Amino acid sequence: MMRSPVPLLTVALRKESDIVLARQRARHISQFLGFSSGDTTRITTALSEIARNALEYGGGGTIDFVIEGRALDREDLVIRVVDEGNGIADVSAVLSARFRSRTGMGIGIKGSLALMDRFKIASTVGRGTTVVMSKTLPWSATKFGANDVARLVGELAKAATATPLGELQVQNQALLTALQELTQRQLEIERLGVTAGEARDRAEAAQLVAERSLVVRERFMALTTHELRTPLNAIAGYLDLLATELATSLTTKQIDYFGRVQRACKHLLGVTNDFLDMAQGDAGRLKVARHDGAARHVMSEASALVAPQATARDITVHLTETTDHVMYLGDVDRVRQVLVNLLGNAVSFTPRGGSVALVAARIDQSPPGSALSGGPWCVIRVEDSGPGIPSDKLDHVFEPFVQLSSAGQVSRKGSGLGLTVSRQLALLMGGDLTAASPGQGAVFTLWLPEGHRRSQAPTDFADRSEADDGSDAGPRSHAASASASLASGSVTLPLP
Repeated sequence: MMRSPVPLLTVALRKESDIVLARQRARHISQFLGFSSGDTTRITTALSEIARNALEYGGGGTIDFVIEGRALDREDLVIRVVDEGNGIADVSAVLSARFRSRTGMGIGIKGSLALMDRFKIASTVGRGTTVVMSKTLPWSATKFGANDVARLVGELAKAATATPLGELQVQNQALLTALQELTQRQLEIERLGVTAGEARDRAEAAQLVAERSLVVRERFMALTTHELRTPLNAIAGYLDLLATELATSLTTKQIDYFGRVQRACKHLLGVTNDFLDMAQGDAGRLKVARHDGAARHVMSEASALVAPQATARDITVHLTETTDHVMYLGDVDRVRQVLVNLLGNAVSFTPRGGSVALVAARIDQSPPGSALSGGPWCVIRVEDSGPGIPSDKLDHVFEPFVQLSSAGQVSRKGSGLGLTVSRQLALLMGGDLTAASPGQGAVFTLWLPEGHRRSQAPTDFADRSEADDGSDAGPRSHAASASASLASGSVTLPLP
């Protein structure tokens, strides 16, 4: 609740020396209330202009100094100047930007308006003019009470009588102080300008380095593609041919050596592919197709590719389709790539003799809190029975070169880019890849827009491989190696 105004002082305005006295009193009051030298100069200058107008155009009047409460427990120094003249016929015209004063009155009023926090002028023709202007006390100022009024009155009584020369000297000193502050601010502005220029130069240099780095990276990607991936593909192909032709002539030790060479070649090729995919994704050059495909087909193909790894660890991979004939919209090769990455990780983290579930479902809406919107969605979940993901690592699993390890995990020497690339691919296909660890095990969910279902779906999986979608053409030999076909409805099939 705001308290009542506290009167401080009244100065009668009858002659020129009264303006000097009012200015002196305004300075003393401002300093007593804790205003800065700059605000004190603004207050005294504004008062001088309005008081001069009141004396010159209004024939004299009174000046009242009052402390008034404001909102938020703040207080204002309010100065009210009332003259006894004929008033101003059109105040709004005097305050307008287009007004051109022939006497100087309008200039003083508009100057005072700019110097104070609040400024009001009211004038009635034949009844004089009232100007009320105020400045808010500093935050550091204490509440002004009766004792403060008495102390202020005492100090004002002790002050020497103002003279024009003395007040002019004080005014000149205040102007010199203000000029010094302006000079310091100008120097600070110039210093900041130099700093900004240096920062701009550094930013331009960094941009040039980044552009050169981009060119170098693109050249490196092209070189890697030509000098590494192409020969590695050739090596892997010739190793497969040699494995077939020399199967009966190699000793057991040679077969072991040969298998190690094949695994090393595949590992190196996988790391190279992951790196190139991530670099192309960062550069915005990773491309994907968008065609309708059957979830069951790509799930069988991906599980067949991971079957040797799962068999070696005695791990069963279960394929489940919770809804009849779930369809997705995406790139079959990229979807398969994502699922192989996820299944490989799941098999790696699952204890020997455990199981991994690959589940397809149709969901009408995106999950709460997800960046996805709309629907319906085709979701393919990979659920393992391993140790799960620590809560402090869950938000980092899709970052490049992040690799988790756990007791009993099979030794894997991946690049740490598989999940990064997989999420990039999911986003490019209009979906997402999410991770969760609900207690035991981890769950990775691939979200893809739902595809259109064919009007007549065959009942046998082998027929569907050709009838569902021509774009789903891929390594059908891998799908054929699955242990059984995936029928409609909810079905669970183990891989050998």
